[in-house]
Amino acid sequence: MAKGVCMESKPIISRFRNSITAQSIRRGLTLAIPFLTLGSFSLLFLNFPSDSYQTFLHNFLNGSAVALLTTLYNISLGSLALVLCITISLSYGLLAEIDMYILYPVVALCSYMAFCGGIQDHEEYVFNAEWVFTAMFITLASCILFRRILKLSDRMEKLHTTGAEYLFNISIQSLFPVIIIIAFFAILGYLLRTAWGSNNITNFGAYIFLKIFDELSDNLFGILLYVIITHVLWFFGVHGTNTLEAVSRRLFEPNVSVNQSLLLAGQVPTEIFSKTFLDTFAFLGGCGCALSFIIALCIASRRSPNRKIAYVALPSAFFNISEIAVFGFPIIYNFTMAIPFILTPVVLTLISYIATASGLVPVVTQSVDWTVPILFSGYKATGSISGSILQLINLVVGICIYIPFIRRSEQKETAEFQQIVRQMEQDMEAGESSGNLPLFLSHKYPYNYYAKTLSLDLKNALHRGQVDFFYQPQISREGNIHGIEALLRWQHPVTGYISPPVIFALAYEGGFLNELNSYLLNRACNDARILDPQLENDLILSINISAKQIEENGFFDNTYMVLKETQLSRIHFALEITERSAMKITDSLMDDIKRLQNNGISFSLDDFGMGHNSILYLQEGIFDEVKLDGHLVTQLPGNGRSRDIISGIIRMARSLDLRILAEYVETKEQRDILAELGCGFYQGYYYSRPLPMDKLVEYIKTAGNTAEGQR
Repeated sequence: MAKGVCMESKPIISRFRNSITAQSIRRGLTLAIPFLTLGSFSLLFLNFPSDSYQTFLHNFLNGSAVALLTTLYNISLGSLALVLCITISLSYGLLAEIDMYILYPVVALCSYMAFCGGIQDHEEYVFNAEWVFTAMFITLASCILFRRILKLSDRMEKLHTTGAEYLFNISIQSLFPVIIIIAFFAILGYLLRTAWGSNNITNFGAYIFLKIFDELSDNLFGILLYVIITHVLWFFGVHGTNTLEAVSRRLFEPNVSVNQSLLLAGQVPTEIFSKTFLDTFAFLGGCGCALSFIIALCIASRRSPNRKIAYVALPSAFFNISEIAVFGFPIIYNFTMAIPFILTPVVLTLISYIATASGLVPVVTQSVDWTVPILFSGYKATGSISGSILQLINLVVGICIYIPFIRRSEQKETAEFQQIVRQMEQDMEAGESSGNLPLFLSHKYPYNYYAKTLSLDLKNALHRGQVDFFYQPQISREGNIHGIEALLRWQHPVTGYISPPVIFALAYEGGFLNELNSYLLNRACNDARILDPQLENDLILSINISAKQIEENGFFDNTYMVLKETQLSRIHFALEITERSAMKITDSLMDDIKRLQNNGISFSLDDFGMGHNSILYLQEGIFDEVKLDGHLVTQLPGNGRSRDIISGIIRMARSLDLRILAEYVETKEQRDILAELGCGFYQGYYYSRPLPMDKLVEYIKTAGNTAEGQR
């Protein structure tokens, strides 16, 4: 029974994580990271705990530096509700209606301001941190309503004006949905304020939590409930610390003043719990004890991207800025990480309570700003080195809690990412067969977010020189090394090697196919320069290109220049084009190909026999070589039809004076049949797997004049 419940919960969790609402929150929070970081560091520089620094800051340029930092804080972290309203609604719009995505932030902002009754007559700034919960709720509600009403308005064809501008029709189509939604939230806000007789109810997030904690602020249960609710909100994408800012500031932090008064009266401080108590001992590095999480990530992570996130987030975590780690890993909606994320601050709160109640650590008697780094904050809050020691103990405990969960989470996310990439490769293979290639970066493709991640990773890998060639030898009938084929290899740090067709598709859709072409061509030429002096006989180096590459502007000019500058004595280049790639034969294309052929570059037709363009290509006289499709070769020993097809292709190719090469040759039996049919060159695992350059050099030296059956 328990197993059945577990199995049922997984689809529910998966549906929730993949829902447009959850994705828009997660992406919106990620987009907000620069603004949150800007505001946090502005606050840090404003309140850095050094008397000499504060004197310098206030005197520098007559206080202009203070004014500048204050402005930066106010427009970023001080306007957190505004930032999240824009980023979340924008993310929702991009996921929901790509044509109308820009309207979603406008609708969300106007709906929120309508609900608040405008922004002029409020005692509080309705975009500050305390209003985050309310702002996010109204943002999501307005986006959901806007999307649904838009679908209903699609039926109102009378509003469409034939011949009018596209944007005009889009605007008219959204007219009634915008009016209905904004008016709805304006009326709803007015009714709430009228019923309660107060504008405070408009910020219902802060209002509700203040009511909950009003009687619970002075006991252990209340403080633990505060910690749990804060982190549950964080986990579901609501900035929990700022949402409960009113609770911590109005109900908890006054206890520090009580302790100070008791000290001045010569009495022993008695109040343990305060906002500073939590910031100093439980929220080390920010929410979820982020500093423990980041250090645990550095220790336990086996994924280089996660370690990089940890290294990037570590400096800011020392100042209790946690967003980079929490949103970058991410912890949001990662149900494996929910347990340590909530459990760690609860455990640290209990440890700190026991240490303080037992007298091992003095109670907090000094308010400390949340950006003060670890050790300094512990000492300043308690006036004792024991406060810093308690922070170190809590830090280690937090690291120990996080480590096993990080490893488990990475295993799950790696498996999920790998499965999606394999699905992309299958979709690409199916698309090549059908002629209907998938558009990975299109918002309609179900895994477009992962595809965009891969596309960005690929571009960065090019800049870092992390895309390589492996080389597979091509052997003649006599056993001599005839040539090598350069096979693209990109080993993604998470998903492993990714198939070349997916790589080219990502580069093409991402707009950097020319950059990839240039990189690969130069990489092949650099490898050829290394190999050329070590050769005794001539050798053909085949480089794969696709029809999309050929169609890119400047491809032939760039190829000609790069190959012309590569001075080689033994190696001759061949450009290998897959037959399944539909290529438009034009006079201009023919001229470009002839120019390269006149300069010693040959052309090979890959996968010959599988598509519809084979005869047409041969008729044009473009190619010097045809490569038999591997699917036909692998079926040779037991399939008479494949043997007859290959025999016919070989006879036709020989009559046109074309070189014939068979790939996927894996057994001696296949090689012997191909030789009997008249095929004189072979490539496959029977001779060698694809090899990196250093292994290729060893192979050539070892093979000598014969490469029979070497693997």
